[in-house]
Amino acid sequence: MGRPFFEVFSELQMDDKIRRLFEDTQITKVSTNSSRDFLRVYLTSDHLISKEQIRRLEQKMEKDLFEGRMRVYVIEQFDLPDVYSLETLFETYWPSVLSEIHAYSPVLHRILYGADAHVENDALTLTFADNLVVHEKEDEIRRILEKIFAERCGIPPRLSISYQKQETNDEAQKEKLAKEIHAIVNRRFEAEERQKQAAGEADASSASDAQKKTADTKRSRRKRIPDSPDLIYGKNFEGAPVPMNQITDGMGIVIVQGRIIESEPREIKGERYIFILTVTDDTDTFRMKFFCTADVAERIMPELKPGVCICARGSVSFDTFDKDLSISYVTGIRKIPEFRKKREDHSEIKRVELHCHTKMSDMDGVTDVKDLIKQAAAWGQKAIAITDHGDVQAFPDALKASKDVGDDFKVIYGVEGYLVDDTLGLVQNPHGETFDDAFVVFDLETTGLSSESCAIIEIGAVKVENGEITDRYSTFVNPKRPIPYHIQELTSIRDDMVRNAPVIETVLPEFMTFCEGCVMVAHNADFDMGFIEKNCRDQGIPIDKTVLDTVTLSRFLLPALNRYKLDTVAKALQVSLEHHHRAVDDAACTAEIFVKLLDMLKQRGITNMEELDAVRNTDLDDSFIRKLPSFHVILLARNDIGRVNLYRMVSDSHLRFFNKRPLIPKSELSRLREGVIIGSACEAGELYQALITHRSDQEITRLARFYDYLEIQPLGNNRFMIGSDRFDIASDEDLMAINRRIIELGRIF
Repeated sequence: MGRPFFEVFSELQMDDKIRRLFEDTQITKVSTNSSRDFLRVYLTSDHLISKEQIRRLEQKMEKDLFEGRMRVYVIEQFDLPDVYSLETLFETYWPSVLSEIHAYSPVLHRILYGADAHVENDALTLTFADNLVVHEKEDEIRRILEKIFAERCGIPPRLSISYQKQETNDEAQKEKLAKEIHAIVNRRFEAEERQKQAAGEADASSASDAQKKTADTKRSRRKRIPDSPDLIYGKNFEGAPVPMNQITDGMGIVIVQGRIIESEPREIKGERYIFILTVTDDTDTFRMKFFCTADVAERIMPELKPGVCICARGSVSFDTFDKDLSISYVTGIRKIPEFRKKREDHSEIKRVELHCHTKMSDMDGVTDVKDLIKQAAAWGQKAIAITDHGDVQAFPDALKASKDVGDDFKVIYGVEGYLVDDTLGLVQNPHGETFDDAFVVFDLETTGLSSESCAIIEIGAVKVENGEITDRYSTFVNPKRPIPYHIQELTSIRDDMVRNAPVIETVLPEFMTFCEGCVMVAHNADFDMGFIEKNCRDQGIPIDKTVLDTVTLSRFLLPALNRYKLDTVAKALQVSLEHHHRAVDDAACTAEIFVKLLDMLKQRGITNMEELDAVRNTDLDDSFIRKLPSFHVILLARNDIGRVNLYRMVSDSHLRFFNKRPLIPKSELSRLREGVIIGSACEAGELYQALITHRSDQEITRLARFYDYLEIQPLGNNRFMIGSDRFDIASDEDLMAINRRIIELGRIF
């Protein structure tokens, strides 16, 4: 039996989310070596923790507890509940396995990532392309997966590995794979050799006094390094530079090259200066520090300016003040020519960038608009769109820069705005009901946010008739999979509580019978109805319900609130909420809120769904619009009329509709649409969000029709979503599937 993690490491400060993840874990053993430069922490947990979270914990411990002087290795072991099978473990943990293997060996990751992996007949089946490289790695793959699944998780994988013959026209692909793997191996080998060489040089520099005396007697016989006219500071030196991303603590003396980002000379006592240079080689960035006399500082200060490329020799050390590695004891700095290979555009048909941020986009762009235009013109591109977040402040400089590069170059003036949809009614799919008809106010608890890949674990519902609560419905649902740990923490629903519950195939028909003839009501109804509609489709149950969202009603009736979470609205209306995030309690609270909101609507003379739905055209003021959720949208001026309309929308977004961000109502955009080209923007656009939240085809069609063009972005822009609890995205393939869907929509509409 171990000790609780935070009892052993009580001084470790972590954010609440990560802390909850490790709160219930146990430390069974802690060990180190004789030199005390690393620490092994053996940890057990009854819930899965991804390797990414383990790495974050290791880094946090290294930085906060040991100030970077000791490496921390957490060896995790899971004591999982019986609900876990090989299939559920694979579905839940496979992305973490791939991430772990990528850190261990890019070669193995490349092989496994391209494999067809699935669980079949209680066996983990892997189907690889039939080539020599994969055959050579098969034993290693077996060993690693056995270790992860059997030893760490306690569920033996019973591996079944097969090979699929490739057609003759795939020979080029085989050769490409072999070359990629060969290149990966070579890069790793070269990095290790450089580290060994640097470590050897460091060892030589720390020789004993006796060795130093011997070296002094031989110094005269060494080859003298000639002076260089490019030498800025110190003594000249020879040797190949080490890429900054390969520098590690303990390497000793290294040679690096890079471009100065920032130069900070500081005068200190004794007529001396300390120079702090921030230098990057585009693989990483380091600070260099050295001391010099005032006369030397005066001489070198003009030469060590931002933008200058240098090669320097110094010692790698851990800076206890900055809590990071730096290069100190710099013995020489030379000025060198631009060493980075300039990117070139060799495409026959040049692209036109329609989504580009300048330094006028806070936290999203760092480049001056003049430099962007100059670069686009140098690549042979004929135009570029300037689309800063919510402002047009770069336009004057953009106009001047476009004239400087020539008349053939065109600047497209645009903005990435924050769009709010004020055109939606307060009722979804109304059928003429009155407020005296029956309503079912319901809430769901689920294993996650995606209606496509997650499951319902609890349904709670309250029936309201003539403004009175008349009936209740509640049940757990067996999700046929483990409940993720963070969901257990949020809802207090454990695996053993749903193990003997009915499955959704039994529960849903009962629930829909309970809801027959009723309007559906929920707090954030899109989420709950998304799960209901998806499961109805799966079971062939027809559904055509009027839907009310108490979030939308609260925005309309309680404009003074800043937030519209269930507990916030409940407090404002003096409604009791106990056991938040339990479906039965949330549904009861939402029902009481709904009854009070109905009374407020009746006081305004609104008594049925048709009248409520008509409110959007008559009674929505600016305060309501400012509380709506926003999405990104790209607006490009087609001509002078469009440019003027763009200015009007941007001005109103700051003067009338500003709420944390300058908002553009969709009604205003539709009114001022002349001369404006509208694009769907990035992953924060409403179309992309509708796709990743699995909205209905009808809703996606409605959204796609609004735009003049649909945007897709490189995978790297959206990889932050992979593995996140907020998104149902596990791999690059999921991102590519979304891009393919957007392309398909673009062809249709």
